[in-house]
Amino acid sequence: MTENRSFFRNTVERILADNINKGDIDAAEERRVLPAALHEALTENGITLMLVPEDQGGIGATLGDTAEMLRLIGNAAAPGPILETILGQKLLAEAGLGVTDGLLSLIFVDDVQDLPLDATYWQQAAAHDVPWAQSVDKILVVARDGTGARLIVSQAADWTITPGVDAAGEPRDALTAQALPIITTSLPDYDAALRTAAILRGAQILGAIEWSFRRTVEHAGERKQFGREIGKFQAVQQMLAELAGHVLASSAITEAAAEGQTSGLVAAARSRLGDAADAAITISHQVHGAIGFSLEYALNSRTRRLMAWRDDYGSVLYWRRTLAHRFTGLNRETFWFGVSDAGLAA
Repeated sequence: MTENRSFFRNTVERILADNINKGDIDAAEERRVLPAALHEALTENGITLMLVPEDQGGIGATLGDTAEMLRLIGNAAAPGPILETILGQKLLAEAGLGVTDGLLSLIFVDDVQDLPLDATYWQQAAAHDVPWAQSVDKILVVARDGTGARLIVSQAADWTITPGVDAAGEPRDALTAQALPIITTSLPDYDAALRTAAILRGAQILGAIEWSFRRTVEHAGERKQFGREIGKFQAVQQMLAELAGHVLASSAITEAAAEGQTSGLVAAARSRLGDAADAAITISHQVHGAIGFSLEYALNSRTRRLMAWRDDYGSVLYWRRTLAHRFTGLNRETFWFGVSDAGLAA
């Protein structure tokens, strides 16, 4: 771990320990009330500007550094548009609009039909599955535009918001507007922005998987049946060993993707994380039994987020198709190189 990453990690661990607990998580789900102290601390310590270059007022951290922080945030099941704000600030800076105050929501769409690049209003605007729309200042839409992208910036207050929730109980709202005031500008690469979002969400997924695994191992050592800990039963040991394998494999490929940032690595990481998330949900609840489903118990705060996050910024199927597409033109002489190196590193 680099010196900078160690510093960032210590900072975020301290912020999470001081400003988030199970009650805050429940309140965010039940009443859509964000833990204000947590988000103020993240902002004050520059975490929301990690990906913004230093000459634009940010920290200028690497994607690997930032992914490590999102891994901690996913581990803690910290609620709110933290990823969206971090990446949104980066995109605003990249587009030449400069960073902004407050929280941001961010979605990706395939296209925005009939919206000129110089438009100042978006007629009959609509957006779906928008996270935390009622808790942010601005809504950012990244739309594919040929090989590039369009960044559309709007004020959250200008939308009509129909509340909705995801599997974790967190807001995913539907937005409409008759004539929405916007700022629209270009970004160089839609797919690169989507990969960044995908690997940051992947880091959150990994954090939630790791928490679920650790707590399941601890529970297996605490819970007794027939006079001994359930972790001493071979069937339970086999399940824990299987989950440990998922944790190690998904950790390695996610870290590699955050450092390499190539389409092959990101696709492989999100594909592998899909399997690991499914295993974490299934095995951790099998070992815990009924208590794991209780809303008062912290396990479901992670497993429900795994259900909600696993298909964010590209579904598991999308990333598997992306990965498979890289191998369709290979023959028996080139296939191994594609699997072992070129197919993922290019």
